Amino acid sequence: MYGERGFKRGKEEGREEGIEIGVEKGREEGREEGREEERKELLQTIPIAIKMLLAGMELQLIVEKTGLSQTEVEKIKQQLETKQDKY
Repeated sequence: MYGERGFKRGKEEGREEGIEIGVEKGREEGREEGREEERKELLQTIPIAIKMLLAGMELQLIVEKTGLSQTEVEKIKQQLETKQDKY
């Protein structure tokens, strides 16, 4: 009798723990997919920002239109200036 209750309780606890592990794994996979999407968007947005910078557009406008941060746009601008200085 006690053994059967203990078995049922252990089985329920195991099931709950398994569900918790599955939920956490799903969350982590979702976060990873989100990070991957952000990387893809960034890789698509950088060439647009470069073209805008080369066209002489203002930093703030580039930030607004691309969704990049001001720091990211400034970094791209510095890299462009460094490359232009080499030539």
